[in-house]
Amino acid sequence: MSIIAAGILSFMIAGLPEVMWLGNPAGSASAVSCGMGGSGFMEVSALGILVNPSLLGISDHGLQVEFAAGMDFFVEKRTRRVYDQFESSIGESEVAFNKTIGFFPGGVALALRGSGGLPPSLAFAAGLRVPSSYGYSYERTVRDAAYVITGDERLDVSGILNEFVLAVSFIPSDVFSFGLAGGYVTGSRDVAWEVTHVDPSLDSTRSHRSETANGIVTRGSILFSPDDRVFVSAALEYPMSLSISPRTDGDPVTWNVLSETDYDLDMPMTLRLGSIYIPGNSLRSRFIGEFFWSSDGSLEFESENLGLKNSWGVNAGVENTLPGGPVARFGFGYRRSPIASALDRMSFTTGLGFCVGEWNLDLGASFSPDRWRQTEITGLPSFVPGDSLTVEETDTKVMFSISRVFDL
Repeated sequence: MSIIAAGILSFMIAGLPEVMWLGNPAGSASAVSCGMGGSGFMEVSALGILVNPSLLGISDHGLQVEFAAGMDFFVEKRTRRVYDQFESSIGESEVAFNKTIGFFPGGVALALRGSGGLPPSLAFAAGLRVPSSYGYSYERTVRDAAYVITGDERLDVSGILNEFVLAVSFIPSDVFSFGLAGGYVTGSRDVAWEVTHVDPSLDSTRSHRSETANGIVTRGSILFSPDDRVFVSAALEYPMSLSISPRTDGDPVTWNVLSETDYDLDMPMTLRLGSIYIPGNSLRSRFIGEFFWSSDGSLEFESENLGLKNSWGVNAGVENTLPGGPVARFGFGYRRSPIASALDRMSFTTGLGFCVGEWNLDLGASFSPDRWRQTEITGLPSFVPGDSLTVEETDTKVMFSISRVFDL
């Protein structure tokens, strides 16, 4: 999501990952969708309904309860080519090696259908989801041209976006269902930057910037079921502008951000398409696929385009119930970056599901590798034009969810 769209330091000598700018979008509603390529749009569960309210038309009757949480492990290695006095490359020097471990809430939700005196053609859902999170730590030893240590630098980014959602679905028949949802988005992000020097005559730098954001998002979706084994859905997500309030303290520095005072930031409209296919075999297989397109390229600030590109992505997964055992899931996801193609992301996922009495316990994991050069991304700061900084990243996410349907 293009929420707090800048937030990098204009004088930093190393490029920052996309999560620093745009946050880490949580495409997975719970551990089920995490294990199936991140296909959260077509997850028929209480948390999935918050994203696609028309799924209430094929959800279980009764009161559904679901909770999800996860852990994210991010590893980043930065290297630079080293040249001799004749300007010949003699190897690579490690600039930084960073590890970040963070825990995040996936969400909690309730969905009610066919109970509590509700008409059979009406269903409701409510809950809290986390559409995006911020988490990044950067540390490096600063060296001069002769590779002598001159100081240390550290950057810490943290924060989260929360969305409180209400959804309703109209189910006129077994073939169609229509859903509407509205959410209130609120959250914050903190960026702390610190530089210390070996030379005691030089003053250290400690600066901090925090930003709070608030906004409204609306969704409308439709579900078409031409067959008991085929389900197709389309949705439009339209967010209002986010109201952002920044605050800085510590040593005065020049932050390369959109504004130092309160401002409103446009958010991209998103179109989603998805489908579910159930072949009806002995493994009770279930295939899920989805596609999304986001209008990031049209975002402006004070009539100036932010320079982003329209983004899109695909997710797909399969679920099989093993004979006498758990449910096994596998998937794949691809997301096009709104900043540069070098930051496109692929993910490989897997997961397991268990039944413990009336409760469903699910585990999901995703792994996303990436490698890019600083010169491939326009706008990131560097030592000099043509700098050879190479960044290698791996992002591993593990999610857990628990759910149950109560008959009322």
